[in-house]
Amino acid sequence: MKVYFGASISLDRSMLPVYQKIVGQIRKLGHTVVSEQVVDPHFIPGGGQSAKKLFAQETKQIEKADVMVAEVSKPSWGTAFLMEHALEHGKRVLALFYKEAQRPMPLMIKGHPELYVEHYDEDNIGTVLKKNLTHFDEVGAKKGKLVVIDGADGSGKSTQTKLLLAYFKKQGLAHKFISFPRYETSFHGRHVGRFLRGEFGGNDEVNPYLSSLAYALDRLTAREQLVEWLAEGNVVLADRYVSATLAHQGSKMSGRKQKEFLDWVYTMEYKEHKLPREDLVIYLYVPAKIAQKLLRKGSHNRDMADVDEAHQKRSMALYKKLVKQNEHWVMVTSVDSQGKLLSVDKIHRKILQILKEREII
Repeated sequence: MKVYFGASISLDRSMLPVYQKIVGQIRKLGHTVVSEQVVDPHFIPGGGQSAKKLFAQETKQIEKADVMVAEVSKPSWGTAFLMEHALEHGKRVLALFYKEAQRPMPLMIKGHPELYVEHYDEDNIGTVLKKNLTHFDEVGAKKGKLVVIDGADGSGKSTQTKLLLAYFKKQGLAHKFISFPRYETSFHGRHVGRFLRGEFGGNDEVNPYLSSLAYALDRLTAREQLVEWLAEGNVVLADRYVSATLAHQGSKMSGRKQKEFLDWVYTMEYKEHKLPREDLVIYLYVPAKIAQKLLRKGSHNRDMADVDEAHQKRSMALYKKLVKQNEHWVMVTSVDSQGKLLSVDKIHRKILQILKEREII
């Protein structure tokens, strides 16, 4: 990959040896650094160029690069601007903060939703760079699409998933399927099953942060498989994903605490664990009372979350909120204006239309 390296160089060059080590490690990993002048001890910022010419030169380099690595321990308006320019042009940005820095990490960097932020020192910089640049490379190599089907038990997820898989097969589309939690095939999935059976306490008794770890670790152990499938160009259909943790565990709190929790899940799953980000989440909505009736009629083994109608209502409210907040989330209402359940085929046609509109199929 072509990497643009940015750092504070105008006023203080005390970090130059560290910058040089970072650039050296990037090259050692087989990548090209397109801004090596930053670590040249004889480099004069601007070099006598006009501000306009310097601006054009650096932004053009950013646009030609695949990713940006920014050292942010020293304050720099120029580096901050270039990071935003990179993000605006669809580039992934890794922000590195030195562990021995004499100031706390700026909140605008720490809290930025799209930045990958890492603390580092001279001993672990190679590992930090390898982990993140490998992930960026994987994202760039992604050819397939990740589609998530979500919704409360009783919403018809299993039925619609089967219909979609049959459609993909009939159309000759390369596809793979995975269902979370993986109760039988994953060490952490079995732990989730124990939680849902109430072995560790009631549905509202276990701290959401703790219960979310089991779900996250179950997905983490499937990460390499998902990355491989997507690199092969498959449409990967997932029965539940990160969306389920956001809605079900996030619904156990409100206000500022809920927002902090949702941010924590997002950071853990996508930035720390580096799960593939889904291209589309289809949320199947059925009113809680109808979902409960369908569950009672079926042969489904109901867990403690299924039988908690108050929990189902809270999670449905949060699902709807997340649909409004995320452009790649779509809600499919499975009832008509009179509250009557739509036919399986009609719901299936709705889903297919969404997949076509989003250019998934």
